[in-house]
Amino acid sequence: MVYSGNAIALQRFNSKPSIVTIPPRMFDPLPKDDSRKGEVEEKEYKVESSNSSILKITEMKVDGVNVEDADIIVSCGRGFKSKEDLKLAEELAEALRGKTIGCSRPLAADLKWLSEDHWIGLSGHKVKPKLYIAVGISGQIQHIAGMRDSNVVVAINKDPDALIFKSADYGIVGDLYQVLPKLTQVVKEKLG
Repeated sequence: MVYSGNAIALQRFNSKPSIVTIPPRMFDPLPKDDSRKGEVEEKEYKVESSNSSILKITEMKVDGVNVEDADIIVSCGRGFKSKEDLKLAEELAEALRGKTIGCSRPLAADLKWLSEDHWIGLSGHKVKPKLYIAVGISGQIQHIAGMRDSNVVVAINKDPDALIFKSADYGIVGDLYQVLPKLTQVVKEKLG
């Protein structure tokens, strides 16, 4: 994937060793087939010394959130007026039995309302949940690149022209402060 996920590049190796990395959940797994076998070949590779050195290793703080493995994500954007208001999204996520909160870049990087564990986007996490609810998110391409593979996308935004609606399966035009409590209540009634 290149250009924020807008194109796919076909690449060929010109030398060895060749290393390929594939981001998690980029492809759906094949059905289990016990007839498929694989071999692990152990090879030695001599690494030349380098002038670079590691000065310090700092472990990243983790909130215990793994948005990449979540089936249901309620994601928050700049439409929220305060950190305390994120409780509205948390209540919807809990009613949906998803309990996973995501966010766009400004909430994690700029405002620090949520840790970077929650950040979904080109520079954050790439996710592929069954249900992705984008609340108060404008839908800039950087965010879309992180959630574009979601199965069902629901967008809630008061701006009917917000870009997020172009990537959504369902859209609700309205103030999140009015929509979220009503939606949470309906979900609780339906799911019991």
